[in-house]
Amino acid sequence: MVPEYKSPVTPGNQGKGSSADKAGRDKRSTPAKDLAASAVIAAFAVFVMLIALRMPKPGTVYTAPGLLPFLTGLTLLIMAVGLGIRSIRAGGVRGLLQGPDKGVRDHFADIENLRALLLIGIIIIYVIVTEQITFDLRFPTDFFVFYFSSYELISIITLTLVLRIFWRAALVRCFLVSAFWAIALASVFRYAFHILLPGGG
Repeated sequence: MVPEYKSPVTPGNQGKGSSADKAGRDKRSTPAKDLAASAVIAAFAVFVMLIALRMPKPGTVYTAPGLLPFLTGLTLLIMAVGLGIRSIRAGGVRGLLQGPDKGVRDHFADIENLRALLLIGIIIIYVIVTEQITFDLRFPTDFFVFYFSSYELISIITLTLVLRIFWRAALVRCFLVSAFWAIALASVFRYAFHILLPGGG
């Protein structure tokens, strides 16, 4: 069995790891990066909540189409505030003040951060389009009326795009998964909880 070679410890390299270790440490999140991320997420959550509040309320607040996106945005905001408080306690403000330009460059140099920003952009467009495009199709049968609204269609298209970008599976597979989950979740909220969905009902 060949013994594993280990670099000798000398005064010149003592306390220093390999280049891979350094790269791994450089890519790890820092309090400054966490604080910046929490600010972006919080702003996005507030945006979603404001859009949700502008949606029409044909019934009570418990059946309003904006209830689900509002609660989603509120949950996201709470998580962003928790992340921000934790990063501030860890010195995130000091880190941003010491080198905001470098922090921004490092953030945009990471492909995963760029993909995250792309995802945020897609969701913002999704929220806007959901509010602007509305239709409601009904397919009655002898014992049940099946609804298919603009909310399901836009959700299927958006989720297919997101899965294609991040999951990188075949387009048909992304579409089938998106259609199943979008229709299933919409059916639960529409038929089980009697909550009106954005764009149709």
